[in-house]
Amino acid sequence: METLKDSCILASKCKLAGDKRHCNFTCFPHTLMHGLEGNGGIWKSTRVPKRYRKSFLRNLPIKEANPEAFDFIETYVQKIIPAVEEGIGLFLYSIPNKQNRKGTGTGKTTVATALVNEFVIERVIQHAKGGKRIVENPAIFMKASEFQNTYNAQFRGTDDMKDEAAIKFKKLKHLMINAELLVFDDIALRGTTEAYQDIFYEIIDKRYNEELATVFTSNIPIEQVGEVLNPQIESRIEGMTEPVAFEGKDFRKGGIL
Repeated sequence: METLKDSCILASKCKLAGDKRHCNFTCFPHTLMHGLEGNGGIWKSTRVPKRYRKSFLRNLPIKEANPEAFDFIETYVQKIIPAVEEGIGLFLYSIPNKQNRKGTGTGKTTVATALVNEFVIERVIQHAKGGKRIVENPAIFMKASEFQNTYNAQFRGTDDMKDEAAIKFKKLKHLMINAELLVFDDIALRGTTEAYQDIFYEIIDKRYNEELATVFTSNIPIEQVGEVLNPQIESRIEGMTEPVAFEGKDFRKGGIL
């Protein structure tokens, strides 16, 4: 009988991985992580894009270009359960330069998704060992553009299209407010309406008050977020995160990210 060792994301931390007596469809942690059919479960519910499913601390491509950022992230990952429990958030941002004036492709999203991946693995292990139970999605990755587009879609198109968008938006908002760890990727890329800014602020304010960890990524420093969104959002983000700067060329152009 084949085992689940090669398909289970928990295998690298499991003493029973490859053991035919235990590493099979009866394994509860595997089912929790991957679902009964192996293609669902918590691993899929994080919404991490397929491109970043294999992003982990061990393979982050930022160590040479951003050693200080790497050291900070390494420390965070090593204590990721208590860090998230204490509500320690991060603001991952780019420092533009002559090579990379827009600050894109410096590894922020790769790092942010690695944090989600590392966290859900530790949470499933914690749950399986009888520790803190998983009640809702423990971690969610959300592109700011997708969330904003879903919000806008509630007011466009046919009634059916509006209703569908409203249902999706309500679900996304609930997940974002309640996840133990939220990654809000690529914020402040474009201007927004005052109504959307109110929703944005509501989410992060609730997370701040409940001491839930939030990781933001942006191509601009925190001091400029208020110019794109508003000063209240900038102030709240600054109060709930530790800044981590990224610099260097756009590594996407070289196929590294």
